[in-house]
Amino acid sequence: MSCMPMYRWTLTCLLGIVCGIAVAQDVSVTWTETQMTALASTYDKLFSTEWKGGIDTGIAIQANPGDIAVVDDPVVAGRKAVRVHVNRAEDFSKIANGVPRAELIFPKAVSFAQGPDYLLRWSTFIPAGASFDNKQAVIITQVHQGERTGGPTIALSLQGNRYAISERGGANTSTVSAGKWLCCADADQGKWVNWSLRYIADDSGHHASTQLWKDGRSVFASQGIPNAYPGVQDAYLKLGLYKSAWNSSPSDVSEITFFFGPVSVSKK
Repeated sequence: MSCMPMYRWTLTCLLGIVCGIAVAQDVSVTWTETQMTALASTYDKLFSTEWKGGIDTGIAIQANPGDIAVVDDPVVAGRKAVRVHVNRAEDFSKIANGVPRAELIFPKAVSFAQGPDYLLRWSTFIPAGASFDNKQAVIITQVHQGERTGGPTIALSLQGNRYAISERGGANTSTVSAGKWLCCADADQGKWVNWSLRYIADDSGHHASTQLWKDGRSVFASQGIPNAYPGVQDAYLKLGLYKSAWNSSPSDVSEITFFFGPVSVSKK
């Protein structure tokens, strides 16, 4: 199966398949695998933010004015979060390739080369009562393949009340090499969810590893599968909303609001 150009996918195309509580936005998690507690302590931090001083100057913004803002945490008093809001009626023609989006691009200082072992942590919040789009996906987190075009190397998405994780790499980046549906986003409304991604990139797949945890529980793992574009040594992190088919295909929603909490990237 090949995906349509310009990121115009449904999640079925993202994955190539059809189909697993944090009350605060603390990046720290309680790992269900006891060995991960020790492993996480061996990484050296490259970057972290809790948004207290606003959006860091090294973070680029791809969004219409007002679509991304630092606001009070919707749950925890005295904390800050990033609110991302997009409306289908907006004019996105001047944003990147004109596709509906509101995204943060993290600095090159935390780009991902092939070979090193990275640990990414971030948190997400779906407002209580939010409507889900069963007709098309929205990407909420991605590792983008540097200057190369095509689908994200790693993508965490929502369609309906399910999350999905997908990865691609190697010689054929037009199709997804691994992916999985994850239940259940509707149960996460009104609470913070902490995500952790261990990412060892390798376009050959020989040393590749991608592992995802949700609130400390392992929900996806792939080993020995290409998870980087050929030769790319500067993949980077993007957080926000990317809804590629919103202007061209049926949708259940006319607007989306989403929140992001603390973010950290570590390496060893």
